[in-house]
Order: sequence, then C-alpha cells, then structure tokens
Amino acid sequence: MTSCEKYILEYSAERDTFRSCDLLSAAEKTGFPNTSVNWFLHKLTSERKLSRIGRGIYSGTFRQEFKNEPDEPLINLARQILDQYPGVRACFYHGTILSPLLHHLSYNALTYIEVQRDLTEILFHRLQDAGEKVYLKPSREVMQNYIDISQSGIIIKPLISGSPVTIESGIPMPTLEKIIVDTLCDEDFSYLQGGEWEYIVENAFSLFTINSSRLFRYAGRRGKMHEIKDAVNSYLL
Repeated sequence: MTSCEKYILEYSAERDTFRSCDLLSAAEKTGFPNTSVNWFLHKLTSERKLSRIGRGIYSGTFRQEFKNEPDEPLINLARQILDQYPGVRACFYHGTILSPLLHHLSYNALTYIEVQRDLTEILFHRLQDAGEKVYLKPSREVMQNYIDISQSGIIIKPLISGSPVTIESGIPMPTLEKIIVDTLCDEDFSYLQGGEWEYIVENAFSLFTINSSRLFRYAGRRGKMHEIKDAVNSYLL
C-alpha cells in the first residue's frame, strides 16, 4: 500500500463521510498532488475499500447494493401482465421491500403495481373481476380508514414518467432512489411520512450505495427536489 493510499484510508476512518474537495485540500498540505489523490481515491473505491455515496462524497464504510429479489408469485403476476400488454411501462414490488429501511417495523403485505396511466383502470377492473382485493391509487384517507397493510392486497397506481427502475429476475422493480422519493410523495405511503421517512433516508445512506444524480433527477420530476436535498444534506453534513 502506498503512502497516499494509507493517508486516504486514515482520513476516511476519522469521518463518517467526507467530500473529495476537502480530502484534496488536506492532502495537498501534506505534499500529495491532486492527481495522485484522485487516482487512489478511484482505486480504493473500485476495490470497495471506500464507498461513493454521492457526487464527490465518500465513506470508509462499505455500502451494499440495494437488492430485492422478487418471489415466485410476484414474478408470475408481473409476467402475466407484461405478456398481455407487450411494451407496457410498469413496475412491480411487494411492500416488504421497505423492511430494511424502516425503524419501527410496519409489516406491509401489499403488492404494488405501477403501470402507465392509460392502463391503471383497465388493470384494476381485470384484477378485481379475477377476485383479487385491489385498490386504485388509494388516497391518504382510504389508506388510513379502509386498508390494513398487514393483509394481502394489490395497489395499482400510475407509473411516473422517468421513474428509475431496475430489472430483477426479468421484471421491472423500483430502485432505492425511487423508493426514497415515492415514500415522501405518494398518499398510500402516508403512514411513513414524517419522522419515519427521515429514518428511511438515514438508513438508506448508511446501508446502501445511492446514485445521487438519479435520486435528485427523479425528485425533480416529482417536484420534491428541495425536500430531498434538505434531507440528504442534513444526513451527510
């Protein structure tokens, strides 16, 4: 290990998070050129000895990738819909995807289907006719008064244009960045908004790698850029 690498790791060990500009300024005073620091910062991140948790923001604690493999029932449901409506924009997940992010465990047994707006009502009636307990974009009041999240059911709502999704086992699922923003915005997640949502942000950044550019871009699409940036900055600073 070079002296520059050792310096960077020692610098990171003294801080929960650090900004690359602050590291460069400190390292320069000890005689390490910026080109060397930048190179070894990239090298240590590639080796997973450091985590990049935002644009120019790093941590010495390794963050894992946020993964949530869909179970067989979700895969089957998703494939039925995707096969029936080829090319549809959609996203599927269980409410249990939230569990690693929560402080007070609120078991969510619901299944969420997000599809392009013109298919929401069509899909709602199709699943309802098939005997499913299904709700179409439920309001805050409906969630509080009529839906028990600990019981199975399906929530259908429009997929926001530009939503960041990832493919798991062949089906589109939400990225962590999407979850952070949606739990702030959507009325069906009203039970998480407030102090619990702040904990979601803190836990997300503590445990997982986050693409800040993707997070802020999606927050902007949903008109929540200011709130998301404030929450992120309050954690990182």
